[in-house]
Amino acid sequence: MGTIPPVVHSTARAITPREFLDALHATCNPRFPYDRGRSHKPIALAISGGVDSMALAYLSAKIRPTDYWFRVADHPVSNPVAYIVNHNLRKGMDQEVKQVAKALNELKIFATVAKIQWDQVLGKGVDPNKLPNIETLARQQRYRKLGALCQSCRTMSLFTAHHEDDQYETILMRLLSGHGYRGMRGMRPATDIPECYNMHGVYQSGFIDDQKSKHPVWNLYPNRAERNKILRALREDVNVDLAGFAEKAQPMMWRTDLKDAFSADQDYDEWIARSNKPAPPLPTMDLEDGGVMVYRPLMHFDKERLIATCLENKVPWFEDHTNTDPTLTMRNAVRQMWKNHKLPEALQKPAILRLAERCRKRVAFEEAEADRLLQNALIPHFEPSTGTLVVQLPKFRLPRISRLSSKSPEGRQKRLDHYRYIAALLLRKLLSMVTPERELNQAAQLDHLASMLFPSLAQDGTEPPPPKPYVICGVHFLPMMGPNNQPFRWLLTRAPYASNVPRPCTEFYGTVIKLRWGKYPHQWKTNGWSSFKLYDGRYWIRLITRTPASLYVMPFEIEHQKPFREALDEQSRNDLAAMLKRYAPGKIRYTLPAIYSKVDLTGIMQRDEYWPAMEELYKYGPLRKRTADGKWVEDDVKNGEEEGSTEGEESEVREGELLHSSPSKRARLMQAWAWEDDLREKSEEKPPQLLALPTLGIQLPGLEDWVRWEIRYRKVEPQMLHMVKRRKFMPRRRKVRGEIRMSYRHMLFSGLIKPRYPSLRRRREMSKSK
Repeated sequence: MGTIPPVVHSTARAITPREFLDALHATCNPRFPYDRGRSHKPIALAISGGVDSMALAYLSAKIRPTDYWFRVADHPVSNPVAYIVNHNLRKGMDQEVKQVAKALNELKIFATVAKIQWDQVLGKGVDPNKLPNIETLARQQRYRKLGALCQSCRTMSLFTAHHEDDQYETILMRLLSGHGYRGMRGMRPATDIPECYNMHGVYQSGFIDDQKSKHPVWNLYPNRAERNKILRALREDVNVDLAGFAEKAQPMMWRTDLKDAFSADQDYDEWIARSNKPAPPLPTMDLEDGGVMVYRPLMHFDKERLIATCLENKVPWFEDHTNTDPTLTMRNAVRQMWKNHKLPEALQKPAILRLAERCRKRVAFEEAEADRLLQNALIPHFEPSTGTLVVQLPKFRLPRISRLSSKSPEGRQKRLDHYRYIAALLLRKLLSMVTPERELNQAAQLDHLASMLFPSLAQDGTEPPPPKPYVICGVHFLPMMGPNNQPFRWLLTRAPYASNVPRPCTEFYGTVIKLRWGKYPHQWKTNGWSSFKLYDGRYWIRLITRTPASLYVMPFEIEHQKPFREALDEQSRNDLAAMLKRYAPGKIRYTLPAIYSKVDLTGIMQRDEYWPAMEELYKYGPLRKRTADGKWVEDDVKNGEEEGSTEGEESEVREGELLHSSPSKRARLMQAWAWEDDLREKSEEKPPQLLALPTLGIQLPGLEDWVRWEIRYRKVEPQMLHMVKRRKFMPRRRKVRGEIRMSYRHMLFSGLIKPRYPSLRRRREMSKSK
């Protein structure tokens, strides 16, 4: 691999830094419109050493000298950072990576190299080059390495060097694979980083932790001018004459006394509370956001211009000979085809790129139409703690068209298919809020569900399916029946787990034995907070624990409900029953995440029992020590006791204590390891112990001293959150206010009270004279 002198067309010209800034401005839209950060943040570059990535590195290094305050996404740009991934698939890669890093240093770009260890990915003895899906595996590992590097350096913007020719090849590959017009759009200019779905802080997460840090990436605090404006507004509100405001508001509200009116509302709220017997409120759950975004600013530049950019600015690049092998990957075969053969005009690059642009416009039009339909829907309830969503769908009617061609059966069928597709797009948006699955079904696969939820869009001559429970994309649709036996609203929740499907399970390791040896349980220390782990595709969970056994987050099972309820105190037992009845009725409760332990921890939490008991250690062989000649013999210390030590010694066992302690203590520690391993093997045959329901805030008594957790819901689109309209008790409130107005009018015309305005007095006198 080395620099080669390419043949460049005379019409190809280099990309100027100003053109590159214009492309960045069109690609990197703001992620958080209220971000006020003015500190310069670095951007990450995915560099492979080819001409396209080296041109990207050169142009990115010119951003700050060209425009000092130019913003990428939400913040001004500082010097870029380059990340080089060594795929480790052929010989000589290490030397090639060093040459690329050296070329980047000459451009004053700091480079970081990450090497893929295939032994850790595939196991020892497996040759990755012999695998049929090596290209997919290499792409997956490359993006995971890039995501980890971005997280460590706190860079939320990753630039890749995909250009116009790559877009053309991608669309040709999808055309050969039979994709529809949504797939024919090609690569998007900006998207979330792929292949990192379970990495917290990398994929659609990390915003909450960023705001808690001392120097956040996204600064949402108001500046001095905005703070002064808010203070002036607050001062004006405090100085309002409340008595005058009440006097002006009285006739408009048709109330004799504001105090009496508010007391009536308060009594009404208390009556509602007594009638409904509300359960305790659910713990507040945060929704994640943020993560690394991948930007492709070179999508509108072809490779010839990138070559011209490197040649004009004397930027070296390195060619990979595997990119010219048509038998290696499908992309190489497509590249060999369109470069060495003359394709039909419909398959040439200008025609294919125009096709992609038409597909993008069509998809944007359909998405906008689905958003307008979504504005007519009502989402009165969305509870991330239980993963439930209540939606009242709009009534869909075909708009009237005056054209005669649209009134024909063919025209009506075409319009009907179009609006059924729009309804399916609306359903996909609702599914995205609740589904545990990573990928949603295509809109065309939701045809039966659209016919059931929108009966007016059923095919002509066919009866729409009756409303009934329906499961798709891991979401259970439950009709909430209204008048005329028609569904008034729909309840969307995570589908119950099938009996033949393994349950999701996330493991959190307990504390190591070195932090517990020689101490009573109340003296144990923790390993600190664990990293966030994704559970069931919906919840990010992390734990801090002092328990000796590993903890598992698994679904709440019906067989564990009774022993868990009996272990609670009376108040927690009543709260659990009320919360399950209100927030998770029926089978919804058996989709809630629960914290389990496969070892019974009751004695440790409540009785402070020693772990392990000394008499239990004697079953695992006699204590041994090593002699001067290196042989192991039995120790003379009886009953596991040492001179100068007691059963409950409080000295902390440090990391090197196993090697530098006495033979008796080493032997005890080895016995304790064997004892715990044997205990884990025996616990596999017993049912696990349910410790807590974290989303409900219910736990065993005393567990708060041993386990703490933090749980968050995955990212939900802000547009969908804005649709959540909590109209709790609103119809009944209006009814009560109407009754108050009628009572006021009755008292006014009966003479019990005097009107405050002459017009009302004259009206009353005229009514009496009649």
